[in-house]
Amino acid sequence: MPKNRISKGSDGRWSYCVTDSTGQKHHLRSRRNETKTAFSKRCDQLDTLSERQVTQETLNALFERWIHDYVEPRRSKAYLSSMQHHYNAHVKPHIGNRKITDITRADIYGLLAKAQRENYSHSTIQKIRTCISGPYNWAIDSLGYNLIAPTQGLVYKHVEKPDTQGQKSRVITPDDLQRIFQAAAGSKYEQYFRIIAATGLRPSEALGLQIQDIHPDHLAIRRAVTIHGLGSLKNASSYREIPMHQELQKALLKQRELIAFTTNEGWLFPASAGYPSMNALKAAFKRILAQTEEWETGGRNGLKKLHSLIPPVEASLYDFRHTFATRCAEKGMLPTALKSILGHKDITTTLSYYVELTDDMIEQAVKLLEVMNI
Repeated sequence: MPKNRISKGSDGRWSYCVTDSTGQKHHLRSRRNETKTAFSKRCDQLDTLSERQVTQETLNALFERWIHDYVEPRRSKAYLSSMQHHYNAHVKPHIGNRKITDITRADIYGLLAKAQRENYSHSTIQKIRTCISGPYNWAIDSLGYNLIAPTQGLVYKHVEKPDTQGQKSRVITPDDLQRIFQAAAGSKYEQYFRIIAATGLRPSEALGLQIQDIHPDHLAIRRAVTIHGLGSLKNASSYREIPMHQELQKALLKQRELIAFTTNEGWLFPASAGYPSMNALKAAFKRILAQTEEWETGGRNGLKKLHSLIPPVEASLYDFRHTFATRCAEKGMLPTALKSILGHKDITTTLSYYVELTDDMIEQAVKLLEVMNI
């Protein structure tokens, strides 16, 4: 039970105040539709915190409590793993042992600038920032800390380098795609690769497919299987229906025929244990890519590998998604339609990160300009 009295304001919301060991007052207000019982529990937490000096807490300590009390109960295992990885790699070595009251906006700007100098992506830089803003905002909003987050008001613009020479394209060429299909022929994941090539599904979404998701006119996307196991989809837009077309239907029906009745849940791509495994899929994909290398053979039996003629295909599972998006854009698919099929929440994600500018697109643009006769 809170050591001080909980009062109710004219707006109907509960409020609570406690003074910590440094003489600093901390205030809490109930959230919308929050019961008094739930609010009392938060008040108890604030009482516990007020018994020691909040100003002595380090960022490491705050981050660990944020992970334990907020992230683990409410967010996905993938989010948890991502936050821990980025904090340990980019934040902890530099400011982890600093007091949370001593960390400044300039400190955070320096961390983000350092990450950009080391050529980390915009996405990684955003995650580094979240590793700091998340714990601070949670402490302020949920625990009543009298702090100002050092990320508040921080403006940091990630600038892409104009010179992209040497960067590998994420679009798989038609020849390389056929080499992958040939190497995968007869394997348990052959149809998996054909499905992600024909739909642009996220690897985890395709691995989470069940027989019940196959419909005459569409493929329903309802779940994902990541390295952490079965989980929810990335966002509300990810719950979608992929229009059925001939190539997709052929791969789905073939896999359904091969796998029917092997699992109670009707998984399309179960591993040996009867449940889909992202680790098993990645291991199989690695073997398949190795098999795409072409060798000059010889020796007494003519089978000895002498030297490599064509190196193996270099690709990731996500490259199938980038390839699908770019090919659809080449064929003139409207961005809004492509956004829906890919399950993106924001169309800028579709255009900025998944569609690459190709020679075919430039050629089409030139033809269009000629027709317009500007």
